[in-house]
Amino acid sequence: MKLIKNITLTTLLSLSSLSAHTFWVSTIESFEHAPGHALVGLGWGHVLPFDDRINSGNVNVQEFSITSPNEEKTLLKIPKNEAVEAIDETKDFEVFDAHVGLQKIALKKDSTQGTYHIHAKQKPNFYTSYIDTKDRKRFKLKSLDEVENVKKVIFSVKWESFASSYLTLGKWQEQKATNKGFEIIPKSDLSNLKAGDTVEFEVLFYGKPYDEVAKKGEAKLTLFSNPKAKEGLSYVAFVKKGIAKFEVPSKGQWMIMAILDQEVKKEGDLKDLYGKTKSLMNSSTLTFNVK
Repeated sequence: MKLIKNITLTTLLSLSSLSAHTFWVSTIESFEHAPGHALVGLGWGHVLPFDDRINSGNVNVQEFSITSPNEEKTLLKIPKNEAVEAIDETKDFEVFDAHVGLQKIALKKDSTQGTYHIHAKQKPNFYTSYIDTKDRKRFKLKSLDEVENVKKVIFSVKWESFASSYLTLGKWQEQKATNKGFEIIPKSDLSNLKAGDTVEFEVLFYGKPYDEVAKKGEAKLTLFSNPKAKEGLSYVAFVKKGIAKFEVPSKGQWMIMAILDQEVKKEGDLKDLYGKTKSLMNSSTLTFNVK
C-alpha cells in the first residue's frame, strides 16, 4: 500500500505541475587523466546533477544505453525501481539506498574518437483518475478500457519520457535524428561550451518538427540551470520549424526540457489510443556541461 500511495501522490503532482518531477541523464566528465572517463546516471526530481532516487517507486526505466561514434550500442545497467525501507533512522532523518544507475564509462587509449550518446527512456505508463459509481475518487495505473465502474473521468493520460546526454572524445560529431520517440538533437558542438555561447537544438516527435505536432503556442524548450549557477534561473525558447536556440549564461550543468501534450481523438495519428486514454503526454530532456 505504501508503494501505491507514493506512486499516486507523485503522479498527481506531476500531472498538475509539469515541473514537479523530471527524468534526465546526468553525465559528469573527467579528462584530468588521459584518456578520461565519465560518470553517468539517471536523475529524477528537480536538482542537477542528481536529486531523488530511481527506487523511490516512481520510475520504471525501459532502456539505458550508450551508443559509440560508430553506432555500436551498449546497454547500461538499469537501476532497481522497487521502493525500499530506510536502512537507518534517527530522530532527525532516514537513510535510504539511492539507486540512480551510476556507472563509470572509462575510455581507452585507442577508443573511437567522436561523440558518444547516452540515452534513456521510461516505460510508457497509463494513469487514470476517476469518480466511480459509488462516488469515490479513484486512481489506477491502467488504461481507461481496463477500469471498471467509471462515473466520471478526472484525467486519463499515457505518459512516456526520453532523456539524452553526450560524451565527446576528441572532435564533436554531428548528431542525427533517429525519428524514434521525442528527440532533442543538438545542432551545436556541446563538447567545449563556454558561458555566453549560443546553442541550437532540433526537436522532433517521431521525425516531425515539434511545433507541427504541439498545440499552437506550446512548442517551447525550457533551459534549467544548475542551482549554483545564476541562482537556478531558467529560460524559455520557442521552437520554430523544429529549431530552438539559447545563449547559455554561465558555467555548470544545464538541462533542456520539452513537454508534448496531445489530445487523443477517434480519428488522426493517435486513433489507436482512442478509448484507452484522453491524452498522450511525452517529455524529453537533454543535459550538457558548460565549462
